[in-house]
Amino acid sequence: MDLKLRDWILRDYNVPKSEGIQLITILVLTILISCLAVGEILVDLKATSLPLILSLLGCNLILLIWVKYFGKSKIIGHAQLLILYIMFQVSFFMLPNTFHVFMYWMPSIPLLALIFGNVRSSHIWLAIILITLWIDSSYGIQQNGKEYSATIPYIPYSFAASFFTLTLVVCFLLLYNLLGRSYSRLRSKNREVIELISQLKTMNGSLESIVKERTQDIEERNERLKRYAFMNSHLVRAPLANILGAVQHLQDENDRKKSKELMELLMVSASNLDDVIKEVGKSLAEKE
Repeated sequence: MDLKLRDWILRDYNVPKSEGIQLITILVLTILISCLAVGEILVDLKATSLPLILSLLGCNLILLIWVKYFGKSKIIGHAQLLILYIMFQVSFFMLPNTFHVFMYWMPSIPLLALIFGNVRSSHIWLAIILITLWIDSSYGIQQNGKEYSATIPYIPYSFAASFFTLTLVVCFLLLYNLLGRSYSRLRSKNREVIELISQLKTMNGSLESIVKERTQDIEERNERLKRYAFMNSHLVRAPLANILGAVQHLQDENDRKKSKELMELLMVSASNLDDVIKEVGKSLAEKE
C-alpha cells in the first residue's frame, strides 16, 4: 500500500507544452487577481483584505515580468503556486470564519500545478492541499468550536461566485488548450512516424532490388572470371607451351630442315594462341 501511494504521488508523465503556456497562465491569473482587487475596492468581499490582494497582485506582476523577459522556468511555476497557497492560508488565519470560502478555492492549485508543471507536481500539491484542509479544519474548530455562523451578503457573494466560476472556466480552458495542443502534436508526430515507416518500407524494397541486382552482377562477374581462368589455364597455356618449346628447339637445332619444321609449328601455335586470345576477348565482351 505504501509503495502504491508513493508511486501515485511521484509518478510522472511528460506532457509536451508550448513555450508560452506559463506566460499565458500567469498573465490570466494576474488579470483575474486585478479583477478581484477591483471587486474588493468596490464591494467588501468579506473573505479577504485589500492589502493581501494587492500583495498577491504585486508578486504576480513580478513573476509575469520575469517570465516575459527571461523565459519560462519550473521555479517560477512553483513560486506562483506557493504564493497562491500562502495567500489563501494567511487570509484564512486572519479570518477563520472564511473557511467555507477557501476550501473551494484551494483545489484550484493542483489544477494549476498540472498546467504549470506535470502530473507529479499536481499529485504533490493535491496531497499538500488535502493535508492543509484537515489542519485548517482543526484550527477552525479550536477558534470557533465545531461550527460557526456566516453572514452571506448577496452582492459580495454573487461577485465572488462569478469570479470563482470565471477562474475555474479559465483554468479548464488553459488545460484544454494544453492537452489539445499536446494531442495535436502527438497526432502530427504519429503522422510523421507513419510517413517515415512508409519511406523505410519503400527504401527497403529498393535496397532489396539493388542488392539482388548487385548480387546477380557479382555472380555474372564471378562466372566470367571462372571462364577466363579456365581459358587461360587450358586453352591459352597449350599453344603458349608449344611456342616456348619450339623457340627452345630453334635455339638448339642447326639442321635447316628441322628448323623449317619448327618454324611451321611455331606459326601454327602462334595462330592458335591468337585465335584463343580473340575468343577470350569476344567471350568477355559478350558478357559485358
